[in-house]
This record gives sequence, structure tokens and C-alpha cells, in this order.
Amino acid sequence: MRYSGFSGAKAPKTKTMTRRALTFLPLVFLLLLTACQQGPATRVKVLIGATVIPEAGAASIDDAIIVISGTKITSVGARRDVPVPQASDRTDLTGKWIVPATGFFIAPRENANLMILEHPPNGIRPAAESDVSARIVAGEWQLH
Repeated sequence: MRYSGFSGAKAPKTKTMTRRALTFLPLVFLLLLTACQQGPATRVKVLIGATVIPEAGAASIDDAIIVISGTKITSVGARRDVPVPQASDRTDLTGKWIVPATGFFIAPRENANLMILEHPPNGIRPAAESDVSARIVAGEWQLH
């Protein structure tokens, strides 16, 4: 039966179905867009101004910068030599010392396992355990 516009005749369902489809189209688009995005961006941490001893027997680096992305160190060196990424969490550690955790090194591509010290270390170990003010384990802060 064809729709003639007279009362009692049923309107075709195609207009109603098209309206519903157009109503849900933005929602479907948003869901697809969300599904295509990658996971959360890795936060970059930048430790600025501390004196760094990268490994046992190595010379210290005064006024250093360490850049950590995820769980890895990406850069380490003197402030004048290491660019600071724009989108980063920056921590001023001027006056502090940074040494590697036991069994680790402070170098690019190494795991970020560090100790932040209040006083100069004995080699790469804290002179006293109370000198450790914070640690970074697998790239994450652990405050004491």
C-alpha cells in the first residue's frame, strides 16, 4: 500500500529510520574515534640541578639534568648540554645528589632506578640511610 497522505494511512518507516540513524551517527563516530586512539601518553620527568654520580668511579656531573620517559632514562648530562622537553614534569633538585640504586647505572636506555640524597654520598652509596630523601623506582617517585 502506498502512502497517500490521507489520515489513517501509515507513513513509511524509512524517514523515521533515517532520523534515528542520523541521531546515533555522531555517537558511533565518537566511539570509533576513541577506539582508534592509543593508550595514555607516557609522562616525561625531568630532574634538574642536582649533582649526579652516574656509576661507581665516574666523575660527578654538577648542575645536571636527567630525563626519564616511562621506566627508562632517555638523557643525562650537564644542564647546558641536555635539552628539556616542553611537555614534562620538572623537579628542581638543586643542592641534592642523585646516585643509582644498587645494581643500576645512570645512563640513557637504562632503567630509572635512582636515589635522591640530601648530602654528598660515600662513592655511590648514601653516607647514612637518613640522607635518602626520595627514590625513583622503575621511573616512579617513592618519597620517604
